[in-house]
Amino acid sequence: MNFRSIALLYMSALLLTGCAVHSPIDAKKTGVSGPERNASKNASVQLTDKDIFGNETTLAVTEEDIQAALEEDEFHVPLNSKIILVQSGSRAPETLMQQEMSQYYSVATFSGIPDRQKVISCNKEKDENNEAVIAENMNWMQALRYVAAKGHQKAIIVYQDLLQSGKYDPATKTAVWSDYRNEKVTNTASLRYLVRFTLVDVATGEWAAWSPVNYEYKVMPPLTDKKVSTDAIDQQITQLKQNTYASMVKDLANRYR
Repeated sequence: MNFRSIALLYMSALLLTGCAVHSPIDAKKTGVSGPERNASKNASVQLTDKDIFGNETTLAVTEEDIQAALEEDEFHVPLNSKIILVQSGSRAPETLMQQEMSQYYSVATFSGIPDRQKVISCNKEKDENNEAVIAENMNWMQALRYVAAKGHQKAIIVYQDLLQSGKYDPATKTAVWSDYRNEKVTNTASLRYLVRFTLVDVATGEWAAWSPVNYEYKVMPPLTDKKVSTDAIDQQITQLKQNTYASMVKDLANRYR
């Protein structure tokens, strides 16, 4: 095969695919490959504010819009209402949360992992995050409202949760908090569980957001030179979540009844 034939084959491949050809070295230049990047379970599996609120956070809002929103009726979810419960970043909400919610509502669940549509063609227009712009309406919450409407649910309740560990800083005499990543806990430490709820009315799309006061829990026993066992930490985390969920859900149900 001569050089001219090779060139023709190369051009044909470009025309058929509509995309530039990338060699395996290109993946190495960008750092981590696809599977490794997904395995780290970063923010890509968490619901974003755009998933939950749509484009409301980027709209050009006028003073009249704000005043009109203030005149709207307050958001309510009556007790025993049919709801869809979602935990951000999880295929299904934790059992502890489902049990607590079931005391006040008729609960159905839905995945809290957003479906990021993959676009094969490389000729699509890109947005500011270098993601292909889809002509269809791919708003996650609007799609979920449609699912809820088909099931005659009253509301959607999404919760975003974060477990943090804190260590006492003698200099500032306060706890320094960071995200808990299953690390070994040494010395005296504390745990806290942060939760944000977003409630969405299926019929109207109106929503309310609420962040309860978080609970702080001192890791026991307070050892100085020994490490607290993994089983003991797991038990204390479960107990912290159980106490937090029970208090928060009761407050939520009373607040929006």
